[in-house]
Amino acid sequence: MSGDIFLIGPMATGKSVVGRKLAARLGLAFIDTDSEITRRHGSIADIFAAGGEPAFRALESAALQAAADRPGAAVVATGGGAVLAAGNRELLRSGFTVYLETDLDSVRGRISGTGRPLLEGDPLARWVEIFTARVGHYRECATVTVDARTGTVAELAETIVDAYRRRASTTGGITT
Repeated sequence: MSGDIFLIGPMATGKSVVGRKLAARLGLAFIDTDSEITRRHGSIADIFAAGGEPAFRALESAALQAAADRPGAAVVATGGGAVLAAGNRELLRSGFTVYLETDLDSVRGRISGTGRPLLEGDPLARWVEIFTARVGHYRECATVTVDARTGTVAELAETIVDAYRRRASTTGGITT
């Protein structure tokens, strides 16, 4: 088992904030693939405007692979669409992957008026449409599913730490 912890789930589910807390709790590096993309290539909106979703997805796959290839274990917060590419799903299944499960009511306040390219038009309807198309992939890739609708960021991180350590102890993987 790789020592990496991948966080997956729909946009606005809390992958970045939980990931930072989790990484700090475990003493691991933290990588946010969306932040890596914007740091290297500019805003996500600009990437979509210049090359559309396919250009962004290619950068997303490259960022995920780079995170997985770096030396040492890390907590990796993925973009919500990282599960769309078959190669990404294969990579995610090879590590310890946590699906942060949520619903529209839980993310409603985080997605309205954010300017996310995929949420143009009616953001709430688009979120539901995108989530419905991806939820099977999230479940397929997950080592564990954590209900992100309740609990504090610290509680969610602790739940993941417990699951990670249990998994590592039964597979002989990295423990922290």
